[in-house]
Amino acid sequence: MKFIVLIILSIFVIGCGNENELSLALDWYPNSNHAGIYSAIDEGFFDEEGIKLSVYTPSDPTAIISSVASGRDDFGLSYHPDILQAQSAGLEIVSVLSISQHPLNSIMTLKKSSIKNPSDLKGKVVGYPGIPSNKAMLETVLSSQNININDVETVDVGFELVKALVSGSVDAIIGAYWTHESIVMELQGYEIEIMRLEEWGVPDYYELILITNKSFLEENKSDVEKVVNSFKKGYEFSIKNPQESITSLISIAGEEIVEEDVERAGVELLIPMWQSNNLPFGHQDISKWEETYEWMYQNNFLEKELIIENLFIDEFSN
Repeated sequence: MKFIVLIILSIFVIGCGNENELSLALDWYPNSNHAGIYSAIDEGFFDEEGIKLSVYTPSDPTAIISSVASGRDDFGLSYHPDILQAQSAGLEIVSVLSISQHPLNSIMTLKKSSIKNPSDLKGKVVGYPGIPSNKAMLETVLSSQNININDVETVDVGFELVKALVSGSVDAIIGAYWTHESIVMELQGYEIEIMRLEEWGVPDYYELILITNKSFLEENKSDVEKVVNSFKKGYEFSIKNPQESITSLISIAGEEIVEEDVERAGVELLIPMWQSNNLPFGHQDISKWEETYEWMYQNNFLEKELIIENLFIDEFSN
């Protein structure tokens, strides 16, 4: 029911007058990882650029990339591995801004289980949300400890990751954000162990990326730059004023949508994830694209080889 209400209430339009109206499909319901967008809305950064932005959460978040590739949406938020997979499949999308500079996905266990590192997963049951790249990540993590993927049982629990873990139906989960689900469980009284994927062999990929259609970029370069500039201003504001940005998130998205105690804690964890070694917000490093691409290719998740330089642009984030 919450998600149905979310879809209805998360559609809103920013701006007025004779501005260019563009659409943005969020990757999931409004949360702290989107705080910079809501800061940009509340602080009027889109208005200053002459952009009227329609922001919504699709009923099927997995369809965001195809929606942007087809031109149904002008912009979308998605994840580095999924974007590479779509680009390899021939979808004409391009990354124009990175948001989370590091993986937020993780492996989580209950502290009482005494499963503290990947070597403890042998013979255990691991729940995942049905996304193939999550199994590739799990396989990489296990391999770092000389454990085969067949030495664990994997169970598709959909997006009921928290429920599966706290109920004891699985021993561990992968696909949960250490900036969100861990907080949810801790607020429910559970002590959690977290294994960060990039510490166990998974590339240090970009978790959240702003994408657009290649044709749209070519034909509307000025508008893309304006949207990117608004994003940058919004996230820079959020980094300096994290709690104020959550207030904006709640005010615009609705308190019935946003879990305030979770998001106020989560945004503090996200600030370092949005920053990139004193580089401008949103900077994209070609070496990170190459590393993630090589990992995806070696794990047979890409249909064809790609020219990395054609997959993203970084000129607007500098």
